[in-house]
Amino acid sequence: MNEDTLTLESAVLQDIPVIVDFVVNWLQQRKLDKYIFAFETAVDEASTNVVKHAYDGRGGFFQISCALKDPDITITIKDRGKRFDPASVPLPEVDSALEDRKAGGLGIYMMKKMMDRVDYSFSEGEGNRLLLVKRTSD
Repeated sequence: MNEDTLTLESAVLQDIPVIVDFVVNWLQQRKLDKYIFAFETAVDEASTNVVKHAYDGRGGFFQISCALKDPDITITIKDRGKRFDPASVPLPEVDSALEDRKAGGLGIYMMKKMMDRVDYSFSEGEGNRLLLVKRTSD
């Protein structure tokens, strides 16, 4: 297994490009360029949600790990912010005209559409854990 990890002790919104670049560079080094857009989008959404909601924008511990577990690419995001249950988020309205829709609320929906698997777990000792998985065998 080939895994790399980025840890930030106090991640804030300004760190999101650093986090996304870490994932993009990891994918490029492994010649997995065709998966960049999906992971770039999912990681940006997930990381932004952690900073904005788990830490209320004040920053906090953030760890992201990238691994190739053939045939899957797995990205694991850990934080110690407020507990969050993605299942509690209602599905967004995607069928009506853009001007009739409420702004926001598409992050989890987009992650689930772009990934083959999205798993969330929480433990008192470890905090939040989000797993993003994309199969490389098409």
